Parts: sequence; structure tokens; C-alpha cells
Amino acid sequence: MAVLQQGLDLFDDVSGAFGDLSDNGRSSGIAEAKARLLETDAEGDAKDIRRRAVKDAAELREEREKGRAGRNTRWGGSNLAMSGSKALVRDAGRIKDTEDEEDTLFEGEMNAQSALRDARTRANMLRINGGGTGDRSILSLGSSIYGRD
Repeated sequence: MAVLQQGLDLFDDVSGAFGDLSDNGRSSGIAEAKARLLETDAEGDAKDIRRRAVKDAAELREEREKGRAGRNTRWGGSNLAMSGSKALVRDAGRIKDTEDEEDTLFEGEMNAQSALRDARTRANMLRINGGGTGDRSILSLGSSIYGRD
């Protein structure tokens, strides 16, 4: 976040050096630049969240596989055949472990999407407060696309 603030301060300094822009245009341009920096920062955060979720899922998988391998070794060392309900329990445990791994990845993706949505909302507020308009879908633009406001 400190890097983002430094970028915003630098942009303010550079854009302040140019006096040829009108105050309204300058304000809108600064707001747009700040909004884009905010969105770019959020994209980086979302990548970090996704990367962390993949790492957590891999650690979970490794931990569960080690536990399962130990149980299988103990079972095999007893010279008993793995069949019937014991085999079903083992297979159900493997399926549950896979589901837990997928849940970890899904939760990471949802957190990344939430971070992106929050940043977009804040960026649009910056744009609107700066005299511009927020990013809108084509559908919401309606007749303004054809020059009929």
C-alpha cells in the first residue's frame, strides 16, 4: 500500500507541474490515475491471495498424504487384506481430503474476487468524486452510447 501511495504522490507532483490542463480536467485525470493505480494494486493483491491459496492447498495435500501413507503402512504391516468397510473408509478419507483441498482453493479464489470488487468500488468512488464517471457496463450506459443522454 505504501508503494501505491508513493505512486499517487509522484503523479500529483508530475501532474501539478503541467498548468495547461483545466482544473476540472486535471481533477478528473488525477482521479482516474489514482483509480487505475488502486485497481492495479488490487490485481497484485489478488494474485498474492491466489498464490497463497495454492500453497496452502499443496501443504494440506502433503500433510494428509503423509498421514494416509502412515496408516496404510501400519495396515500393510499387520498382514491383513484391505477390503470391505475398511477400504471404503480409506477411500472416503481420500475423497474428503481432496474436497478439503478444493475448498481451500475455492476460498482463496473468492477472497481474491472480493478484493478486486472492493478495489473497483473504491476506484469508482475516486473517479466520481474527481468529476468523472465510474466504470460502467455497456448495458448501464444505455442510450448515452448513441448520444442521447
